[in-house]
Amino acid sequence: MFYIQPPKGLMTLPTLEDVVFTRWKYLNLIQEKKSSITFNDKFEYLLEGSPHDCVGHFTLRLLTLKSSELFTYWMNKEVLLLRNRLSVVQPRQVFRLFRTMLRHLKRRIGSINPVDNILYSICSFYITTKMFKHITSGYHDEICQKYHHRVNFEFIPEMIETRSVILNKGLATIYCSQWKELFQSLFKTFIMFESKYQKQIARQLFTDPRFQYISKKLQQGLHSQVNKVGKITTLNIDNEVSNFPLCMQHMHFQLRLKHRLSHYARFYYTLFLKECGMSLEESLLYWRNEYSKPHNCKALCNHDWQTDAKKFIYSIRHMYGLEGGRKDYKTPSCKDMYEQFPGAAYEGGCPFSNFDMESLQSLLSQSMTKNKVNEFLVTNLNEEPKIACLNYFKIQSTTETKNINITRPVQYYQKMTEANEFI
Repeated sequence: MFYIQPPKGLMTLPTLEDVVFTRWKYLNLIQEKKSSITFNDKFEYLLEGSPHDCVGHFTLRLLTLKSSELFTYWMNKEVLLLRNRLSVVQPRQVFRLFRTMLRHLKRRIGSINPVDNILYSICSFYITTKMFKHITSGYHDEICQKYHHRVNFEFIPEMIETRSVILNKGLATIYCSQWKELFQSLFKTFIMFESKYQKQIARQLFTDPRFQYISKKLQQGLHSQVNKVGKITTLNIDNEVSNFPLCMQHMHFQLRLKHRLSHYARFYYTLFLKECGMSLEESLLYWRNEYSKPHNCKALCNHDWQTDAKKFIYSIRHMYGLEGGRKDYKTPSCKDMYEQFPGAAYEGGCPFSNFDMESLQSLLSQSMTKNKVNEFLVTNLNEEPKIACLNYFKIQSTTETKNINITRPVQYYQKMTEANEFI
């Protein structure tokens, strides 16, 4: 379950390929919460602790090292798999997990992975009779704080980010009721350190044409998964903006006009473009082009690409889940957008909730005639933001909105592009 020791033995290439892509398919279904419904492949390849299970994990770990985007995409799904397994784990399996981890960690003599010692200490702590009976008891409360363990905050970034632990002088106190969350966080950190040491092995691996073939198929699979909605680039974005919801249209127009956006507007707009299919490379190019141009909006942002390139690159990579805690950030929901109270310098928010009449009219006039704008405002002036947005969608797409439900900006773009395919 924790994949510390790589497997040994021989396996034919067709079987290896089958194992790898069966696991890849299952990991994708886990994220979509469809694994128990639509997975009808060879489940024996995924039996916890089996040779096929280990081969699938370790092969993907090496293959995904070729691309930081692919590695992050895979790793986040492996964490979800671990979370699912821990949610249904039985006491006997828990004991076997601790015992197996201790046995594998003892074999890693000379390991330079700093997580090894932490895992050994924690497993030794929880496998004792008193602790094991306590955490596997049916009476163990979800907020129990009877026992605790202290871990350096650097090794559990997810738990720090969610503020689920108490920090004191760099040490986080993890209570016995949090042992599953602790193992999930350490699992991710363990793999991160292992990947640094295994890159040399991966480089040698990619000289083998057989693995080059599997790697290419993985890259194609990633592209089809990440870019489900569309593929926005620096060249087509001005054409695609007509398919954006008004909130994102406004950010786009403001960026083109001023070549700068305030912090949160830039953050939300970058995430929206990412979810709509803009690749990391295109995103870096897009923001570099805008922030390299002169501006006169001191109240928003006085940075420029020439002097702050490293900060911008790190920030964008962070939003794509490739830096920091490698979190999969999402654009705020429509509800979050229209319930927020933006400051005077903020260009974001929901136009139907946060804009004054003049600003809303100006924005609507970008895509509608003056008569249509007036007609729309009269009809939707007192409507809820969600209903007004759906009515705008109906006008722009000539689609009935009866069975359409939009809760996120990216859904608007997806449904608009789908509607346009039939025009």
